Amino acid sequence: MACAKAWLIVIDAQTHQNLRNGPAIVWVGRPMQVMRVGATLAPAPTSLLESRSLSVKIITIGGGEISELETLDLDAFICSQTGKSTPKALFIPTASGDADGYCATFQHVYGERLGCEVDFLLASRTDFSHQQAMHKILNADLVYVGGGNTEKMLAVWRDFRIAAALRQAGESGTVLAGLSAGAICWYEAGLSDSDRFTAGSDWKLKRLGALGFLPGVFCPHLDKEQRHAPLLELVRTSGERAVACDNGAAIYWHDGVAQVLSSLPNAFAYLYTPVSGEVSVERFSAGQKLPL
Repeated sequence: MACAKAWLIVIDAQTHQNLRNGPAIVWVGRPMQVMRVGATLAPAPTSLLESRSLSVKIITIGGGEISELETLDLDAFICSQTGKSTPKALFIPTASGDADGYCATFQHVYGERLGCEVDFLLASRTDFSHQQAMHKILNADLVYVGGGNTEKMLAVWRDFRIAAALRQAGESGTVLAGLSAGAICWYEAGLSDSDRFTAGSDWKLKRLGALGFLPGVFCPHLDKEQRHAPLLELVRTSGERAVACDNGAAIYWHDGVAQVLSSLPNAFAYLYTPVSGEVSVERFSAGQKLPL
């Protein structure tokens, strides 16, 4: 099956090791179309976390309505990773413009449902400062970044040097998490819809550089917003590896491992790997680890 001018090679996780170790026949597209790919695979990439000094717990969620409790199991898991009975949860809703309703929803879920002591980092406030950001971030047990306009969020963060505070917190043991834009931010880049907030009906998904705490490109909402073809093209043309999540799926990064989590049925994570001008796509379910 040709998609975005690239072959889509779909293999399952169990096949992956055999495919890397030698020639293999895999099904491509329609039945009876096959392609020998083993002999031309690019060298197996090293761990995405290799050569990185940052060793933290980061949970990146592909999407889902927190207000409808679609991510509640993931939210509970995030809280559990703090090791605290009443964790201090800091919500950063910059990407939504610090929307009041979003803050109220977070308070309900993380405060009332999950028993956290909730605080908010509201960068749009006129009295907001770098010192305030540092204090709030470094005193949190978990930091959760909300969804919205990734590009605008990162621009605001640069003004207040928020990335440095987040890095320091992560290195000190604070659990870092986020959904959609709040998931993209932790990676080197993301497939972002930021232009839809400013470009009207002519907007397109684009690669957007992010903080680089995690290597590779991240794509949220894979199953809900027709992002597969643009991501396939990005990986094929850039040569970058990418990970993607359906709504209700997440990737938990810890100790050099990337493990899939899920709060909804049929919610998966995916690994997109450039293969000699083509792209392989692997699907992973909850509990599986990405071969990074």
